[in-house]
Formats: sequence, structure tokens, C-alpha cells
Amino acid sequence: SSYCPEHSPQQDAQVTPEPGTECPICMEPVEDRKTFRTMVCPACKKAWFHRDCIQAQALRAGALFFQCPLCRNDEAFPVEMFVMGIRVPFR
Repeated sequence: SSYCPEHSPQQDAQVTPEPGTECPICMEPVEDRKTFRTMVCPACKKAWFHRDCIQAQALRAGALFFQCPLCRNDEAFPVEMFVMGIRVPFR
């Protein structure tokens, strides 16, 4: 699906990252708020990711093994990432 900025899906989590928060995949700092390029795990709300990093992980893991790298949630996490536009291949 394709959306304009006004109608694009947004994460429900109303949290902001703590200062110095790093992406657990690339270990680089994330922005200080939710943006199109920054996402948060819906389960633990502590894992912040760059969109490109989580997309690369989804492509490597596939649908059966895609989970939050921090809390290992494999129920709410893949669903939220799919809704947010992360492509998760079946295998």
C-alpha cells in the first residue's frame, strides 16, 4: 500500500527513546522521537530501531523467525512491523 504523509500508518506507542538509545541491530544512535525512519517495539517499548535495520533483519529472518531482537516477542512485533510497511518474506 502507498500512503500520503497525513494518512500513513503510525505506531500507537506513546513513548520516546531515552537519551543515548541505540538501535540493537547496528548499534548506532536513534533519533530522539518516533519518525518514519525510527520505530519502537510494540511489546517491550524499549527497543528502538532504524527502519532500514529492521527491514534487513526481516529479510534475513523470514516470517517464521522474525522477532524483536531485544525482548524476542514473536507475536505483536511481526504484526506491527508488517502494518508499518516492513516487508517480511515467508522464507
